[in-house]
Amino acid sequence: MDRMKTLFKYAIWVILFFIFSELMINLNLETTYRDIGRKDNESQVTVYQAQATKINGRIKGTIQNSTENKITKKYLKIDLYSERDIFLGSKYIDLIDIKENETKDFEIYFKVQDVDYYEIKFTDEKEQGELPEMLKDLTKEQVILGTLLTFLIFW
Repeated sequence: MDRMKTLFKYAIWVILFFIFSELMINLNLETTYRDIGRKDNESQVTVYQAQATKINGRIKGTIQNSTENKITKKYLKIDLYSERDIFLGSKYIDLIDIKENETKDFEIYFKVQDVDYYEIKFTDEKEQGELPEMLKDLTKEQVILGTLLTFLIFW
């Protein structure tokens, strides 16, 4: 019986250490993001989160296609620039399926070094040299499910 209690204590300590280390890793990763600037006047696009680390970044926002400012272009182009105004790359959002008086949420993830600001434009064509797709952030439910599945595998 004492052996089972000792084994149970060790299992609890391992689980607690795993949870603590995951929290500290995620906290550290989130604190490395800093806000980046925007240099355009597109009123149809509202950005509520634009952040970058030394290596990668994310831009999240909404696009509103109102009757006063109807969007007639096919793509939303996001150009990324460095501190010294060097063009680093572009990302595109497809606007073909957006209807009049509709709001569309968007999330862009990029892996580019030293991004300082971005510009948003509407365009009809994609140009060559678009940045490759990156994985999106996991939701809390996906993280919990993945953790539970990992525990089941190692249990």
